[in-house]
Amino acid sequence: MPMHRWWIPALAIVMLLVAQPALASQPAQGVVRDLADANNARCHNPEGITASPNGLLYAAGLSGNICIYTLSGVEVGHLVVAPNHALLGELYTPEGIYVADNNPGFSGGRLIRVDPATGGFVVLAEGFAAPNAIAQDHHGTLYVSDSFAGAIYTVSPSGGGKTLWKADLLLQPHGNPPFGANGVAFDRTQSFLYVANTADDRILRIAVNKDGSAGAISIFADGATLGARALDGADGIQFDVQGNLYVCANQANEIQVLSPSGALIARYGHNPGDDPLDFPASPIFHERGVYIANLALGTAPNGGKISVLGVPLPGAPSGR
Repeated sequence: MPMHRWWIPALAIVMLLVAQPALASQPAQGVVRDLADANNARCHNPEGITASPNGLLYAAGLSGNICIYTLSGVEVGHLVVAPNHALLGELYTPEGIYVADNNPGFSGGRLIRVDPATGGFVVLAEGFAAPNAIAQDHHGTLYVSDSFAGAIYTVSPSGGGKTLWKADLLLQPHGNPPFGANGVAFDRTQSFLYVANTADDRILRIAVNKDGSAGAISIFADGATLGARALDGADGIQFDVQGNLYVCANQANEIQVLSPSGALIARYGHNPGDDPLDFPASPIFHERGVYIANLALGTAPNGGKISVLGVPLPGAPSGR
């Protein structure tokens, strides 16, 4: 395992954590704004993003590092995790940050848990084709999408490897970009696991049986029936507290919002006053803001940025 370095002096991080809630201001509602530039060697091409309860943003990407930002967009440090690996989805929990870690060239991957204070990590499961996004149920079980395998796997937070939870043709990729099962999120009651299929421009949902096993899979929303460029490149997803689903449409360069019935009710990214998005890959709620990792795939080899969208409702709780 490589050496891991924490780039913030201990005193500075303590002061930051104490001051952050008081300094945080709510972003303007309904407008996309650039927050932080990731066009540098340590932070480039951010794909995953998560947030701590006290308002630090952790963005992981193709650098193999995790860069840390305040809610005002100030970069305060970075963690060296796995140089040149593609770090995709993230999930912040009290136990650490779960990260989908892909080998260079997407030649396989693993699920790891990173200590946000030290950068050290443990490997929980290996043998994925392309691990991408992570959700957690009330029992603590982790659900990891595998975009190349067209499958969802479960992993215990204590490790021990992966277990196939659901594989289906609907989870496989049939278009471009060639990633199938991607963003994952539970509804409020955890009756369904929602899954974005990036290549097929769809949001799927999988019933969760009473014993926790996977039930039937169905199409919740299909971009082909919702209008021009709807769900085009559906990537990361997150629910708000009223059950509206925020979708990063990476090919449309928009954040699109689906109602609890699957209707397309809002689009952000091309409205007057919006700063442009650049391959938005993952969203995370913090208070009344949705913070977005822009992967900038195909735009700049060392590009990318973090954006923010002010929203009327906070995000739904995730995990247990």
